[in-house]
Amino acid sequence: MHEIGVLTKTVDLVENLAKDNGLDHVGYITLEVGELTGYVPLFFEKYFPIVIEERPLFQGTELRIQTVRGQALCSECQSLYNVMKQQGKCPKCGSREKKILGGQQFLIKEIGY
Repeated sequence: MHEIGVLTKTVDLVENLAKDNGLDHVGYITLEVGELTGYVPLFFEKYFPIVIEERPLFQGTELRIQTVRGQALCSECQSLYNVMKQQGKCPKCGSREKKILGGQQFLIKEIGY
């Protein structure tokens, strides 16, 4: 369960950014989580209150998560498809050779105050 460590580092980073910019409260944090990262957004939501509970800067902070689909382009037939839905296999030709186009990112997309 890497989500707790990743979430803790994320909150640390946001806390440092907020302090560097003179903010005394963070209203929300928006994370962009790709389907292919292996992270489970539900765990971020579950553990966020625990990670922020001793940090006054985050009292009442909302965690927003945007999931980015794992998209790929088939190397054989050039079809675009969702890797997760198709279990890594092109629905048109059956090839597993592909170029990943999206869904591998984990980003702090937005910090609101």
